[in-house]
Amino acid sequence: MAAVLPVSLKLVGKKCAVIGGGAVALRRVKALHEAGAQIRVIAPEIDSELLKFTREENIEWIAEPFTASLVLGMFLVVCATNDESANRSAAWAAKATGALVNMAAPPMDLSDLMFPAFAEKDGLLLTASTNGASPELSRKLRQELEGIIDVYGPWLEILAPIREEMKEKLAGSTARQAFWREALDDAVMALVKEKKYDEAEAQVRNAIGRFGTES
Repeated sequence: MAAVLPVSLKLVGKKCAVIGGGAVALRRVKALHEAGAQIRVIAPEIDSELLKFTREENIEWIAEPFTASLVLGMFLVVCATNDESANRSAAWAAKATGALVNMAAPPMDLSDLMFPAFAEKDGLLLTASTNGASPELSRKLRQELEGIIDVYGPWLEILAPIREEMKEKLAGSTARQAFWREALDDAVMALVKEKKYDEAEAQVRNAIGRFGTES
């Protein structure tokens, strides 16, 4: 597969379509809903769980076979049927309208973007992707990410106000980068891994004093 550029998309209010009515479609619908997208589900029939979710969350369901006219104006189209030929046709039709395409089912090579496994907490987002080669491995990696984010999420909350302080104290990105390289050294990060946040914060604040003296 060609090289990809890791990005995070802001989808609040963006029109997105999910083609398909099964378990895979449900996962994509839930992900898009969490991202604040405006969703249209396109499938003649959908599973009971997806039907329940669309009703609870007031998500549009078009109970018809896919046609290109149904995705006009969409920012993103997800192809998630169990018919590879149908997915392929829908993908090309969606691309022709200018929409980005995610293949949640084969043929995966037509994807413009992938949905990585991710964990998010306390303003920290961690992702892992196998570029579609192994969804099961992605799920396993997500479990590991959840453990990592439990450690670093609280640390990010501590660092955020300190970062604002340093914006005021240090002029220019070069000076700020130099400070953070010194402040977040191996000793500090070892304390963070042990969840000794108070000690780690004290070390960072000591570094502020040292850095000011050296500057």
